[in-house]
Amino acid sequence: MKINNLLKLIIAILVAELAGVIGSIFTVTAIPIWYAALAKPALNPPNWVFAPVWSALFVLMGVAAFLVWRQGLDKKAVRIALIIFLGQLALNSLWSMIFFGLHNPGTAFLEIIILWLAILATIFFFYKVSRPAAYLLIPYILWVSFAGYLNFSIWRSSVKTGDLNVGTACTMEAKICPDGSGVGRSGPNCEFTPCPDAKTDSIPAGWLTFTDPVLQLSFNYPIELTTEYTSTVNWPPKISISSDPWVCPDTAPASSLPERTSRRLVDNRVYCLKAVSEGAAGSVFTNYTYTTEEGSKLVIIEFTLRAGQCYNYDDPQKTACERERETFDLDVVVNRMVESLKCASC
Repeated sequence: MKINNLLKLIIAILVAELAGVIGSIFTVTAIPIWYAALAKPALNPPNWVFAPVWSALFVLMGVAAFLVWRQGLDKKAVRIALIIFLGQLALNSLWSMIFFGLHNPGTAFLEIIILWLAILATIFFFYKVSRPAAYLLIPYILWVSFAGYLNFSIWRSSVKTGDLNVGTACTMEAKICPDGSGVGRSGPNCEFTPCPDAKTDSIPAGWLTFTDPVLQLSFNYPIELTTEYTSTVNWPPKISISSDPWVCPDTAPASSLPERTSRRLVDNRVYCLKAVSEGAAGSVFTNYTYTTEEGSKLVIIEFTLRAGQCYNYDDPQKTACERERETFDLDVVVNRMVESLKCASC
């Protein structure tokens, strides 16, 4: 069946844009949380720039592919050029999966080098068929060159500062504290968790006690978090007791779902953390559910936090926001609340 040129143009653009859609599956959930917390180079543009730039580049790619396609698939040079073009599109989507989906800038940098070479090969073979098609890909290879610089800078900074959040597995060592308790290693650098203060019945400064007469439980909680760019929404947290079995299926690293489940070790207590995030009005709302064992029961603590997206600020607020993301340890706050829990059924 012979396809007219208009239909060929539409198909070519849609195929190119499809690569962008596939890549966006991995970026939409990673940018406001994981990517926002990374240290970035001075030339890093605002996040809102990327979507329109990539959309325009994919249109140019589609038009370039059309100019080659319309020369006729019966020509060997056309077929070779389009096969290489489709190959670099696949590599483009793969980079998004590795960088944003797997949170692995190091491997992504190696992949973007291969992508850059594939684009160069595409330009070379397009030039043999249609010079205008080759020229249309020049903005694309320039932008990928810039993206490669950003990728390398982020990877290098992350390696130096240890900011990569790719699921560090800490050794199961324990340190004995002065009160006789033990603490384990946690956090991205696997430091020993600070020893707890001696337990007393007094309420820490800035904390209140919540009592639920129905469930016959009480616990201490902070009036507000010691953060400037993260605030509480559903507060105080809701704590419930369950007799259900302990289940904590870790979310696959490559998952693009907004819901992620992981295990956390804090002061020798294991938590199952389920976090569900949703972006709205320049902020990210995340519902946290921490579950831990207490005797034969499960203690479940739920709350919602609102985090401003750091890239919406200008420096020095932007840098302060990013630093707060790196240093604030929510796990420790939750563990302190759980340690203060008193309940009749626990």
